Amino acid sequence: MATYTVEAFRWSGTGYNALYNTSYTAVLDDNDGSYQGGSDASETVTINGGAAGSTNSQPYAIDVSFTDTLGNPHVETFFFFNTSAAPSGWYFIPAPGSAFTVGATLGSYQSHTTGWTYSSVVCFAEGTLIETDQGPQKVETLEPEARIALAGGGFSSLRLNLLSAVSAVQMQEFENLRPVHISAGALGEDLPKRDLRVSRQHRMQVSSPVAQRMFGETDVLIAAVRLIEMPGIYIDQAKDALNYYHLVFDRHQVVLAEGAPAESFYIGREAIAALNPDARGEVLTLFPHLARKKRIMKPANMIPARIQQKQLIARHVRNEKPLLDAGLAQVALAQNAAL
Repeated sequence: MATYTVEAFRWSGTGYNALYNTSYTAVLDDNDGSYQGGSDASETVTINGGAAGSTNSQPYAIDVSFTDTLGNPHVETFFFFNTSAAPSGWYFIPAPGSAFTVGATLGSYQSHTTGWTYSSVVCFAEGTLIETDQGPQKVETLEPEARIALAGGGFSSLRLNLLSAVSAVQMQEFENLRPVHISAGALGEDLPKRDLRVSRQHRMQVSSPVAQRMFGETDVLIAAVRLIEMPGIYIDQAKDALNYYHLVFDRHQVVLAEGAPAESFYIGREAIAALNPDARGEVLTLFPHLARKKRIMKPANMIPARIQQKQLIARHVRNEKPLLDAGLAQVALAQNAAL
């Protein structure tokens, strides 16, 4: 059984269009990587260290509008669960890096899907070439203090290289563990240079005029699983064992994987909870402040809400535009090559 510790907000009795001044620490105990609610008798939940209760109803991922504590409007995805653990009822979990914190005001329902997974771990598959000051190196060979090239230029020292091993049995049973395959050249500008495999929630950098028009930001980070609508990008259905590696820096970074801009491990509450106990201990030893509620890394670039990510990719597909624009990608890579 694995445990997942998250910050959650109690929806029952408050609901939409309401101010949330209280959060809860929820610990979900499960024997698989997916939250399934009432259909999975193995799941239990505790709230603020109380007695364990069962999970009920269906698992929902709901897009909701809200206003953060600074008065800025957002639409993001929240992960809902229902439990008999006291105080019982519905709770929701903000996504990693969410602007929703204590004091935010939840708005109105936008859309939803059924089903969600615990994993928000960001990782590269074994064999991925990462650009360093010594040239491209296989991700599994990188040691702490290695100087890793950044997409915008310069280098940063690696703090940790964490391993998550996925067995063939797990790959067969849990489809959400299978990687996203990004074929060589599928992002635009002949990138990645070789085929690249990353975990589904691993965010790749999109640099395009479309992003600029939608968000006012040229560079945004988009989960790899959202990119599968693009030609040459798909879920790898191979069920062989696979090692994933998580590159941890002092700050969230965008590195070059097979030449393509991709994020490093984003240390948020859910990402830490999804690590195995040894890896979680290493991260919290190096970054003890991240164990405290509300302390998360600042994202390297804007991370749009899930529905906005889908809209961005839909516009790229409709207009047949690459995810890495020629001029924008060349500027970033030229800056790196000059250092």
